[in-house]
Amino acid sequence: MATRKLNNVLITGASTGIGKVASLYLAEKGYKVIGTSRSLEKLGPIVAEANGSKGTFVPVELDINLPSGQPGCIEDVVPRLAEEHGTIDVLVNNAGYALWGPLESMTPEQMVDQFTTNVFAPFRLSNTVLPAMRQQAAGRIINISSVAGWVVTPFNGAYASSKFALEAQSQALRMELSPFGVKVSLIEPGLFDSEFQNNTVDGEQAESPELPYGPHIAAYRRKHGRFRVLTHDPIRIARLIDRIITTRNPKLSYPIGLEAHIGILASKLLPGWLFERMVVKTSM
Repeated sequence: MATRKLNNVLITGASTGIGKVASLYLAEKGYKVIGTSRSLEKLGPIVAEANGSKGTFVPVELDINLPSGQPGCIEDVVPRLAEEHGTIDVLVNNAGYALWGPLESMTPEQMVDQFTTNVFAPFRLSNTVLPAMRQQAAGRIINISSVAGWVVTPFNGAYASSKFALEAQSQALRMELSPFGVKVSLIEPGLFDSEFQNNTVDGEQAESPELPYGPHIAAYRRKHGRFRVLTHDPIRIARLIDRIITTRNPKLSYPIGLEAHIGILASKLLPGWLFERMVVKTSM
């Protein structure tokens, strides 16, 4: 168990999906959960549902993509939260989305937006909470990555590249913080039942008849539709977050879901050409 009680948890993207389930679960476990969303209204039902729990849920409006220096940006809001509620003991970088489609169909602006949300926002949030964590020689940064941070599939190149970057960022940060008592971990989910798919953004020309990918995209959707039966309950991720918080020396990497374990293991053990052929065959 951790030698210091880590009680104040900041979770981004708390209004839906994994963030919502984790917020409710951790509040029930007795944590003070500070949950953020771009829409304060969307956090209202969580406040109502968390009433009577052993802990507290504090709703906060935060657009993690606002540039530094603007009112309401990360660097403006998070220090005020620390002043009001005490040191942020645990940061869960959960907010994110997938940009989907052939890479040729993406605009540079779409790629920048993908990295702004999935890579740069966790970077900024971590840097904002780190000084206080380091001063108290305790803390957890938990980055919600994906099996896509290890395994790339066709038409997921934009999202996967952002998660590969998040993985590298997390590994470096973990090593840099190792002398200071602050632990960094990655959770790498496979297929989970959340609103993630509903929030996916298509490349600007993903469906364009001027590009030759139409039949392959149709095959991809047909094949991946069969995998929906494998989806897991996101409560498993909420329990894992709690376990990482309370473990004295959490690991760097936590794949979760059988398909995530199999995909990552296969990417490590199989020859590159064979793994690539297998992915293409099962994807399109």
